Amino acid sequence: MNTEQSAKTTLPSDLKVRAISGTVLVLIAATELYIGGSFFTAFVALLAAGMVREALRLTGVRRRETWILATIIGAAAILLLMPVLELGRTGILTSWTLIVATLVIAWLGAEKRRAMPFGMIACASVLIGCLVVVLSEQFAHEFEVAPLLLLIPSVIGTDIGAYFTGRALGGPKLAPRISPNKTWSGATGGVAGAIFLTGVCLSVMHSADWIELLVSHIGIVILLSVCSQIGDLAESWLKRRAGQKDSGRLIPGHGGLLDRFDGFMGASVLGLAPWFLFQFWPS
Repeated sequence: MNTEQSAKTTLPSDLKVRAISGTVLVLIAATELYIGGSFFTAFVALLAAGMVREALRLTGVRRRETWILATIIGAAAILLLMPVLELGRTGILTSWTLIVATLVIAWLGAEKRRAMPFGMIACASVLIGCLVVVLSEQFAHEFEVAPLLLLIPSVIGTDIGAYFTGRALGGPKLAPRISPNKTWSGATGGVAGAIFLTGVCLSVMHSADWIELLVSHIGIVILLSVCSQIGDLAESWLKRRAGQKDSGRLIPGHGGLLDRFDGFMGASVLGLAPWFLFQFWPS
């Protein structure tokens, strides 16, 4: 009984801190996205550097000179896409080269060789995810609906829907060995939350035909929601393997950057990137 009362007492304060931190992050990201261009690219590059650092920390790279070099090169891979540089496809190819260089440096600097395959996958996911996010912003005009207008509400809606639905309904665990708190009801609620919030955003940005746009894009919204949850589970598995509760302490109520943006990276790499390539490159 005391445990239940304690849980009920701590929930509002935990939720309050998470809500405040999340709101601040959303406002910062929204401002950068509204400004767009080089400012947005620099913002994403900064996030990429922080997430690469956390990924290396979780997977056995602790030498200061190694992770500093890896984070700098990783950030440079994204910065090369700044519109002011006007490098076009050359910039994209160079970014890929720097991403590979970051992974090689991480591998060479690892103290735990067994963990490094996972570290390289984590770093690659971060950098490729950020690459796709920046390109999605830069080429938004090529799409009927801007890719980030699908990605952002899908991931945020998934987080909110899964959190409240899972706590309200409970039920069978989704992946008890990886993340004991996640349930199938929460996963389903996350998909519903993604659809709902994307619909709200489309109604604001495309008021005339938002219903048709939501229906025509509902498949990618569901995919992004599922991939977001896969990214969340993958990061939870990395933390469990490393014996860490959080990837960092930067964001009150959330932990590190990876704790907050793992869903975005999963959705970006597994969902948005294939859709982006299918939609854009053939044209």
